[in-house]
Amino acid sequence: MITGIGVISAMGTGRDAFWQSCRTASSGLKRVTAFNTDGLASNIAGWVDEFDPRAFMSPRTYRRMGRISRLAVSASLEALKDSGLDLRQVKKERIAIILGTAYGSSSTVEDFFVSFLKDGPRGAQPLLFPETVPNAAASHIAMVSGITGPNTTFCQNEISAETALVYARQLLLQNTADVVLACGADELSAMQYACYDALGALNKTRTVDDGATAEPMPGGGLVLGEGAGCLVVERSDVAIRRSARVYGKLASALISGAPAPMGHYNTAGRQLGLTMRGAMQQAGVSCDDIDQIDVSANFSAELDRIEYGQLKTIFAHRIDHLWVTPLKYLMGDFGGAGIIRAAAILLSLYHQLSLPALDVKALIAEGRQVPEWRAARTGSYQTTLMTSSTFGGGCCGLIFTAS
Repeated sequence: MITGIGVISAMGTGRDAFWQSCRTASSGLKRVTAFNTDGLASNIAGWVDEFDPRAFMSPRTYRRMGRISRLAVSASLEALKDSGLDLRQVKKERIAIILGTAYGSSSTVEDFFVSFLKDGPRGAQPLLFPETVPNAAASHIAMVSGITGPNTTFCQNEISAETALVYARQLLLQNTADVVLACGADELSAMQYACYDALGALNKTRTVDDGATAEPMPGGGLVLGEGAGCLVVERSDVAIRRSARVYGKLASALISGAPAPMGHYNTAGRQLGLTMRGAMQQAGVSCDDIDQIDVSANFSAELDRIEYGQLKTIFAHRIDHLWVTPLKYLMGDFGGAGIIRAAAILLSLYHQLSLPALDVKALIAEGRQVPEWRAARTGSYQTTLMTSSTFGGGCCGLIFTAS
């Protein structure tokens, strides 16, 4: 059961602001002003421009944290507060922290490496080094909260956060932990952005207005993002015993992989289709039981077409009236995005308001602007399918149900 949610994203800082943006399909994609993008193919991203760590912790606590750690710790503090879990009344060794990140603190890696190149081994900045390891963010969460249970970080490109959530579920099912903080986090940095540009992977959209909402071209390439999300996931008996408020349940979680050309997704998406079917089978639901579909489409022609093709096959009888939610169209693509996407699903199930959605054919609408979003609407929403894919061939299928 998921009992707490924390979100720091381009769509809003804090759970409530994020959910309001979800309801109205408000985009967080905008011109990047955090670093220089002159000479690059794109200058837009889903970057968090209104985040102040002082809203969550004191400067003394975060002063030696990198940006990604500040984002992750802030999300975890909001999630813990939201859950109502009193850490003084529980065994902290029975609480796990599992985090997914694609690149960790890439800005700190760059700063440390530059100091090494500039001043040699003796001139490299030692205070920067601890933040260069990918598990720094999860470690900071543990130190700030005093949690002493299992602490693991997964790095699996675009499904890093999903992998963390799957592992969190396994820890609870195996009774290795009573509570898990399942987190996802990534930061946007100049080095990372330039690398994607050098590979020709970025969407070619550019905007001239600071803060103006960007409208990337569908199929035109990736729009990067950043942010952090945290879910407090508890075993059912633990949540029931303390009468916790429940957002929803993770009914099934399945990860698989298949061969893929370097830098590409699984050819034709066959493995994604098998994973989607497997997740539904594991949860004991059919295609007709799925009320909503949250897809991992990210403006890249390759992934968006793959997802459309598999949805067309699996939901053939509904394809002409099928709506999907590509949340990365609103917040950008990054390895920790899966937890934030899951947070949107859980808030939707809890409030019985749909996710914002597009006609599924928008996934293959290359060369024109994204069609108008259908805003959230009231109804009965009990079961949501979440799909994810990453370059390298990894696939994930998750089923969330209302409590």
